[in-house]
Amino acid sequence: MRHPRSTELRLSAAGFGIVLATLGAFAAVSAGGAPPDHPGMAHQAGRMHRAPAVVGRTPEMMEHDGGGSCPFSTAPVEAGPYGFIWSYPPRPENVMIPWYMPRQDYRAQIYHMIDCPQAPVGDRFVGLDYLVTLMGHEGLKFYRSATESMESGPEGLIAADDVVVIKINYQWPERGGTNVDVLSGLIRRIVDHPDTFAGEIVVCENAQFNSVQNFDRSLNNAEDHGLSPHDVVLAFQGLGYNISHFDWTVIRFTSVNEYSEGNTTDGYVVYDYDPQLHGRISYPKFQADSDTYISLKYGIWDPDSETYDRAKLKFINVPVLKSHHATYGATACVKDYMGVVTRELSTNSHSAIRYGILGALLGEIQLADLNILDCIWINANPYSGPQTGYDGATRRDELVASLDPVAADIWAVKYILIPAFLDNGYSPPWPYPSADPDDPSSEFREYLDNSMNWILAAGYDATNDSDLIDVITWSGGGDLDQDGVPDDEDNCPYDANADQEDCDEDGIGDVCAIAQGLSEDINENGIPDECECLADANNDGVVDIDDVFAVLAAWGPCDECPEDVNYDGVVDIDDIFEVLADWGPCL
Repeated sequence: MRHPRSTELRLSAAGFGIVLATLGAFAAVSAGGAPPDHPGMAHQAGRMHRAPAVVGRTPEMMEHDGGGSCPFSTAPVEAGPYGFIWSYPPRPENVMIPWYMPRQDYRAQIYHMIDCPQAPVGDRFVGLDYLVTLMGHEGLKFYRSATESMESGPEGLIAADDVVVIKINYQWPERGGTNVDVLSGLIRRIVDHPDTFAGEIVVCENAQFNSVQNFDRSLNNAEDHGLSPHDVVLAFQGLGYNISHFDWTVIRFTSVNEYSEGNTTDGYVVYDYDPQLHGRISYPKFQADSDTYISLKYGIWDPDSETYDRAKLKFINVPVLKSHHATYGATACVKDYMGVVTRELSTNSHSAIRYGILGALLGEIQLADLNILDCIWINANPYSGPQTGYDGATRRDELVASLDPVAADIWAVKYILIPAFLDNGYSPPWPYPSADPDDPSSEFREYLDNSMNWILAAGYDATNDSDLIDVITWSGGGDLDQDGVPDDEDNCPYDANADQEDCDEDGIGDVCAIAQGLSEDINENGIPDECECLADANNDGVVDIDDVFAVLAAWGPCDECPEDVNYDGVVDIDDIFEVLADWGPCL
């Protein structure tokens, strides 16, 4: 495990005081005007646990080389309620917090798509569709709905009325930012909610010193280089969806209090300076184009009731995997939160990344509801990045998703980025700053491990241990719905239909036509209504006067009887009209 550099190690009263102060900081909000409770701590109870006991270690348990790794023992030292706390001398540039370990009964899941088709299909990205289905197949449902399906269920992620903030990487043009085709495909999946999406989507980024140019640069990471996030937002607005984008870059100099303090100004809530972090935690609060008030920590603010709804806010983190030769070796899910905080307002946030400030931020605002790591095009040059031109990118056609940002990062760097370095002809040792995921002293591991420590301290699950990570990998050319029909031959690759029924022969299987809302199935028998003769109440192959008499004979409440032609639970005049409208032989 990685620890801050020092020249000696000792247990001191001052060090113990620092630790106690740190623990207290986790329970108190240091920003002015924050509400007294922490609604996020209850929001994702299924993914949280009590903060693990601090692992006490003697000097003999550590290998201290002035900046090298510090192996740990699985046997904690007997001590008080917090264990023995060993701290480095409390120099301003080197203050240590207790070290937390992942639960050994915790397992992180990585959902890994390979061979993603290169070209989008309309506003869909097929690889993203596959990813959502893969997640659902493994039990992580994308949609929260009473309707049970491969992709939806009561414990799903996104409800039909949620406000969904999508954080993309748009600091750099060309291949340096999130793939816009993937963004479009994600939005398409959200609005295809089985309960009809009536919520809101806001695409966000803080590009710090770079302008996002209204999210409308001419050089984008997409098959069509001219396709920008702004174009995608406009397209979905044109379809009637409540979607917009918000540029956090323009509010990065504005310090504000929370809505509960009567402050409705867009800006950043900034905490007091934390010596353990060497910086100040910050997060945005802002009003979307729809007038929705959003606090990234507390959720959706209702100015009438003066209350927050944290459960209604969903956050999806969509970074791009790449080398970060400028400072931190590699960037992925955790590092993408540099586009959430502000570098301004004396936060020192960029330098404080190495001390785990982004993990501490996650401990405050809670983990993303989903991380989708864009590995379609990556920067696989250890001597460049984070800027990535078209000529400097490597096509991988992969996507990675996880609830655990640390697990996603350590795995993707180890099994996607580093192999791509090697494929491109680069050999270790990797240059400074190193992206080496196997070296606890590398710059990548330093900031990732410290971030994980703060995440664990806040009570969330995370791991950088490969032995605690389960990876499910699928190919776009496989059989995602496991119905025995290969995806490239399946007329409904997202829902099992071994019979391949397609009653109207439009190339879309009946199961998918119904699931996607392309066809109605009011009697819920799996056959699209246009392929049935529902008005034939007596089932004799023709709609005629006999069907009128059958409807009249069954007049009144009716539970799933054929005379209830429109299946609304009652036989009445509406069923007569249905019979008259379909008069004649059944086709």
